[in-house]
This record gives sequence, C-alpha cells and structure tokens, in this order.
Amino acid sequence: MGIGLRLSPTDFRTLARPAAVLLTLGMVGMWACSAALAGWMFGLPPWTALLVGAVLTPTDPIVSSNIVTGRFAEERLPSRVRAALSLESGANDGLAYVLVLLPLLVIGGSSGVAGEWLVTGFLLGVAMSAVIGAVVGAAAARVLGWARRKSIIESYSVLTFTLALTFFTLGAARLLGGDALISVFVAGVAFNLMSDTDTKQSEENVQEAINHLITPSIFVLFGIALPWPEWRQLGWAVPGFALGILIVRRLPVFLVLAPLLRGHLQRRDLAYLAWFGPIGISTFFYALFALSRGADAMVWHLASASVLASVFAHGASGAPMSNMIYGRRKETQGAEEEKDA
Repeated sequence: MGIGLRLSPTDFRTLARPAAVLLTLGMVGMWACSAALAGWMFGLPPWTALLVGAVLTPTDPIVSSNIVTGRFAEERLPSRVRAALSLESGANDGLAYVLVLLPLLVIGGSSGVAGEWLVTGFLLGVAMSAVIGAVVGAAAARVLGWARRKSIIESYSVLTFTLALTFFTLGAARLLGGDALISVFVAGVAFNLMSDTDTKQSEENVQEAINHLITPSIFVLFGIALPWPEWRQLGWAVPGFALGILIVRRLPVFLVLAPLLRGHLQRRDLAYLAWFGPIGISTFFYALFALSRGADAMVWHLASASVLASVFAHGASGAPMSNMIYGRRKETQGAEEEKDA
C-alpha cells in the first residue's frame, strides 16, 4: 500500500516499458538463473529447483523502501531509479505467486496442472486480484473526496484511512480466493491516482515510519526461525549458494535485457538496479507458503540463507553504492533533470 501511494502518474508513463520488461522477461530470467544454481549445487529435482528459484524471484519492497525513501535517497538517487525499484518490487512481490504455484502443483501431483495453474494463478491470482484492488482503491478515493466536498467529515488522516483500506482489501481478496499482495498494491495505486487529497506526501512519511517500526519485529521472527542445525549439516554449500544467488540471480538478467531497458533508464541506473534487488520478507512469505503446501524443506533452508545474505549484502552496500554511482548528483542535479525533461 505504501508503494502504491508513493508512485505518481508520471512514473507509470515514463517507466511503462522497463517495468513491463522486468515483470515478464526479468522475472522469468531471475527464476531460471536461481533455479539453475540450486539444481546444480544441491542436485535437486528439476521442479524442486524451480520452486526454490520462484521463491527467490521477487524483489522485496520492504527492504527496498529503506533505500528509496528518506532524505539520503532524495539527495543521491534520481527519482526515476527510486520509482523503477518501487514499481518493480511492489508488482513482482505479488506476481511471484504465479511462479511459485506452478512447481507446487506439479510436485503435489495435481491433476490438470495447466488448467488449475491458469485459473488459480492467472485468472484468480492476477486478473481478479487486480480488479478487486482497482475497484476498492478507486471507490475509496472517490468516497473520501465526496465526503470532504460535502463536509461530512471535518478532520481525517489519510494514514488511518489507507491502513483500513489495506486490511479491507486484503480480507476481500482472500475471501474471494485472490492474491492479496497484488490486490493491496493495486488498491494503493488506484487510491493514489484517483484521490484529490493534497496531504499524501506528509501522510506517506508517517506510513514509512510505521513500516520501519514493524519491519524489525518481522526480521526478529525471521531470525528465530533460521535453521542453523540444518545449515551445519549441509555444510559450506549453503553460504556458497547464498553468495552465488546475489551474483547469478540478477546481474546476468540485466546484462541480457539492457538493450530493452534503456531509454528512460541510463546505464548507471541499470548498473545500480542490476545489483540492488534485495531478497527479503516476500521470499520469507513464499518459502513458508511452499512448506505449508508440502514442499521439500530444502526450499526453506536455501531461501532463508539467501534472505540472510541479502539483508547483510544489500543493507551494507546500498548507501556506498549510491554514493559511488550518484555521489555527485547534488552538484549536477539541475542539469540532469533538465536533460531528462
């Protein structure tokens, strides 16, 4: 919801092409590269390796928000880079459900895999979920605007309104069998595009503060759940895989897709985005979802190791890389923005 509120209509117009590439070819490429590394290093069956790759595919929006929001990001990173990372992470967080569902259906021995995947994954998981989010978000924005114009409400907080909208959308999507992650993201986008309020920026800052307040508790639970005994049994292959994922999962995909991503994104933008694609809570969620559907425990062992490596690697390198690639941006910001315009 926070990412949906942060994106502007201009972001969608200027980043439509690179976002479409990253959410189709990019996701498939990261899925394939991650699955290939898992299968090669641990000799996993093909569909189990594909499940591991699917779980590791989404770019985590919560970890990404720590880099693309705040004064440091505004001073160092161009708005196009912050918007591109926000749009990619917000959308592929939910779209990864389609990739995770396919190997789960095959491993579970489901009859009519193709039909069930099409209906459950695409029709219910993507199409219907997007419609639910769009309708709820747009309707909420219109109702709020109408209430303000009619003076039905005297004072209000967009923060509390969008929190209520978040849980209402999540519940509606789950009750109807849709993907709640997609519904909430689309609801945030629709509310943002259709809202006539002028207080979104200040409220967004409060929402980001709440995000930073809640995130540590989630990672505390993640730390408690880390499978240290199983990692010791698997040996040095686990940290080797986690480090390999940081290199293999994203960099080769951006190298191949670079010609399709250029235009609104410059070369140094692509270099930054090729590295900074953190693995986080979304992978945590999908790994637990896979375990609940009877997946091999290796999915959790490898996914949790990758999340841990990503938190340290991307968390430690985000600011230094921003300084290295965009360190002189404040001095040349006016010229760059004029050139971009």
